[in-house]
Amino acid sequence: MKLEYRTIEVAKGSKWSCNFCSYDKGKSSNASHEMVARKSNGYADVAYICKDCKQDFEGDNLPWCEKCGRLKRNRISCFCRLVEEKDTEPVSEETIIAQAYSSRLETRIKELEKELSDTKEELKIEREEIVKFQEKSEEWGKKQKQELLDRIKELEEEIVRLKVQLEQFTSQQTAQIEVKEPRWSWLKVKK
Repeated sequence: MKLEYRTIEVAKGSKWSCNFCSYDKGKSSNASHEMVARKSNGYADVAYICKDCKQDFEGDNLPWCEKCGRLKRNRISCFCRLVEEKDTEPVSEETIIAQAYSSRLETRIKELEKELSDTKEELKIEREEIVKFQEKSEEWGKKQKQELLDRIKELEEEIVRLKVQLEQFTSQQTAQIEVKEPRWSWLKVKK
C-alpha cells in the first residue's frame, strides 16, 4: 500500500536538498517542496523534493518501497529497514504541518544566525581596515606636514641668505659710488 503524500512549498531561501534526485545523475538539486505522508497508525514520512522530481512524482515515475509504501530515497533505497514500525497514535495533519513549519523556522533561524555572524566578521574586518587606513592617513598627513615645514624652513633660510647678499651688494655699490671721483675733475669751476 502506497503512502499518500501531500506537498507543501518550502520557504524562499531554504537550503534543503532534494531526497529523490538520483545518484546516477551526480547532482542534488535544491528542494522546492516538502512532502508529508502518514499511515493509518500515525507514522509520517517527511521528505524534500525538487521541481524535476516533483514532476516525476506527479507522473508516478518515482519508485516506491514494496514493504512500507514509502517513496525510495535517491530512487534506490528506503528507510524501512532502519526504522521499526511501532504502534503510535495517529498524527494529525495540523501537527505534521506545524512540525514542518517549525523545522523550516529553525533552519531559517540557523541560516540568519550564520549570516549575522558572517556580517559581524565582515564588519570587524572593515573596521580594522578603516583603522589601518586612518593610521596610514595620519602618518601620511604628518609626513606631508613635516615636509612642508622643512620646505618653509629652507625657504626662510634662502630668504635670509638672499637678504644678506643683497645687503652686501648694496653696501659694495654704495662704497664704489663714494670712492669714485668724478671723471671731469679737471673741469672744476673756480669762483
